[in-house]
Amino acid sequence: MNTLRKVSAFCFYILGSVLIVLIVLVQRGVGPSILNLSLHLFDLPLLFTGMLFGGSSLYLSLVKDKSSVPLLIVIFLPLAVLFAFFAYLNFALPFSQL
Repeated sequence: MNTLRKVSAFCFYILGSVLIVLIVLVQRGVGPSILNLSLHLFDLPLLFTGMLFGGSSLYLSLVKDKSSVPLLIVIFLPLAVLFAFFAYLNFALPFSQL
């Protein structure tokens, strides 16, 4: 679980940095058509890696020595449902169209 936390933290920081740079470039008016598309591509992976990073950090802070499958389910099941809800919002609703 510690490896998952480290990998998801690295991906979260990289995707977050790229997204911040893209937002600044869009606000400055540099190539808005291509950059707007990339903003829509990076939002769900950033959310997914953030949820993995947060969930694994919470799990590791609560479980010190041995693993606990019920705690793992209690932490990651609501995160999976929340991610599915945000994916639905991103793809299914009319305001999400480019």
